[in-house]
Amino acid sequence: MRNVVDLSVPFSEKDEAKQLGARWNPERRIWYVPAGVDPGPFARWRGNVADKRLYPLTASEAYLVTASESCWRCDARFTAVAFLLAPGFVLDEHADGGEQLADWAFVDYITRLTPEAVRSAQTVQPAYRQGYSRTTESRYWANHCPSCQALQGDFHLYSEPDGAFWLADAADAARMQARPLQGGFGADGGLALGQEAAWRISGVRAQRSRPDRPPITEVATPSPAKPPASFLGWIKALGRRSKP
Repeated sequence: MRNVVDLSVPFSEKDEAKQLGARWNPERRIWYVPAGVDPGPFARWRGNVADKRLYPLTASEAYLVTASESCWRCDARFTAVAFLLAPGFVLDEHADGGEQLADWAFVDYITRLTPEAVRSAQTVQPAYRQGYSRTTESRYWANHCPSCQALQGDFHLYSEPDGAFWLADAADAARMQARPLQGGFGADGGLALGQEAAWRISGVRAQRSRPDRPPITEVATPSPAKPPASFLGWIKALGRRSKP
């Protein structure tokens, strides 16, 4: 008898996993292969799921986002990297099942990060590494200038209008590129919430973040001087019945 196998299934692929026989555990918020089912067809979703559960922030759909930035020290231009979580990510600070959030969010001030995410970031930005910030008096995973190695603080990157990952509208989104992270995401860090324009970033699936409500359309209303046709018909019928 085969044991249960946990999976890291992106939201966009949940229907496919379900058709193959995967099941959803609502208490643990994770997809799994039931006991007795061949785990072979689920290979691409298996990954390192057990390790990810050790992190307060987990997401089955996450993106590595890149944008151009200028070093505060030497003014050299470089490509900065960030992690963007899609709606449905889980914040579990007390190992009690956590809360599933419906916002898009960047992850900032990361103190712990899955090895897969580190490799993805360093493939694009080799200077992405842990560093000590004198401003926050703490160590966290941060962008560094490839030219002078200066740490590029997260506050500037995410919270100031000229930062690489300041995301207020479509114009800001147009400066960024995104690529999906494979195998899910796990980290310990902060959240830069309220990224409603995230679905406009190239490489992000727009349909995952568009509002649930349908678009507002203008509906024509009858003129007060001309009742609806059904009402006119009722008046005419009443008139015919009242004639001698």
